[in-house]
Amino acid sequence: MTPRRDDIAAAVAAYNQANLLAPLPRSASRLLTFMFPAGSVCRLSLDAIAAQGFSRRQLPITLNRLVRLGFLTWESGLGGAPHTFHLHVPPRRQP
Repeated sequence: MTPRRDDIAAAVAAYNQANLLAPLPRSASRLLTFMFPAGSVCRLSLDAIAAQGFSRRQLPITLNRLVRLGFLTWESGLGGAPHTFHLHVPPRRQP
């Protein structure tokens, strides 16, 4: 595994260990690793992400949860442009 993938997997595992009753979906590490293979910014459309084998129906739900938990922040794309996602590993503390 790459250091980036290790960091993402460790952050998701730490969250899941601390939240046994509400763990992240099994696909969360794979999703974050795909979106952020090297940097901390992702500018892909939901369709482009879904084309990599992620459920188009579940994708917005998972991304919104990752935002709420502090793993991601995002900026809405204007005029049909892709959203811009920013990765935070470890996750930012939520108020």
